[in-house]
Amino acid sequence: MIPTSRWGRTGPRIITDPARVRPRWKLLGVTMVGFAALPLAAASPRTALYWYVWPLFGLGVAYVIQFRDEFPRRWKIAGISMVPLSIVALALDWPFSGHIMWNVVFIGHAWMTGKRHTTWMRLMGSSLIYLFVLKAFSQTGRDLIGGFISVAVGAGILAILGPPQQEDDSAPRRSVISSR
Repeated sequence: MIPTSRWGRTGPRIITDPARVRPRWKLLGVTMVGFAALPLAAASPRTALYWYVWPLFGLGVAYVIQFRDEFPRRWKIAGISMVPLSIVALALDWPFSGHIMWNVVFIGHAWMTGKRHTTWMRLMGSSLIYLFVLKAFSQTGRDLIGGFISVAVGAGILAILGPPQQEDDSAPRRSVISSR
């Protein structure tokens, strides 16, 4: 049986088991600590870059690891193409924030895969607010405007990608409710 959304749309879609949606706290703790320590090689905690880098990497990596089977091929390709965009924007000092763009994409993914009212959404939402607060209080007005540009770019990426549906409905995945 193919599930139907409340809007009557039919077709394969990801249905997340509520028990599986809770963050894996050990994984989240390890990635947060790891990404708090890793940037120390390149940036001091006295620099804004350090406080800007580690929270999203810690959350983002844990999210991707936990829900890796919910990212179809087109989402993975888009993710790979977003990496150089973030790096080039940072290197050329564009008024753009790859961290905010990634955060918007993670929030969009959580929203589209049934994690709307979960701890993950609260964590990612808090991270996005944190990034804007850092921009407002420790960077220039140009950087703050770049944050809003990044939200628009992230929203555009989500609009192009659409909901992350399975590409092959016959292949069982852990994130799909089975017919057992």
